[in-house]
Amino acid sequence: MAPSPEPQPERIVLNDADIWPTIAGTPRQQQLCDWLAANGIDYNEVPVQAPLTVETLPNGQRVIRYTVYLRTADGHRYVDPNDPDQAAREERTAPLIVEPPAEEQR
Repeated sequence: MAPSPEPQPERIVLNDADIWPTIAGTPRQQQLCDWLAANGIDYNEVPVQAPLTVETLPNGQRVIRYTVYLRTADGHRYVDPNDPDQAAREERTAPLIVEPPAEEQR
């Protein structure tokens, strides 16, 4: 019998490049910014079109997976050495403290 595959985390996508155009400049954008701040994440450091998800890990822990711009020691963003057309970025996780805002029903 083949071993069972690793369980995949439950994943709720709150933002990505496809969702961003539908929420830009709407109350939903501000809700997500407020939610990030409530979870200790500086929304000014999160690229607007980067994926933003809530995941439940196999151990049951719920985390926020997000991307931030990287900065030099003196606080300046810098260019990604592997992609000179992009700012340097890094994916991070943070414990989910405050649940994400509910999406408005359409």
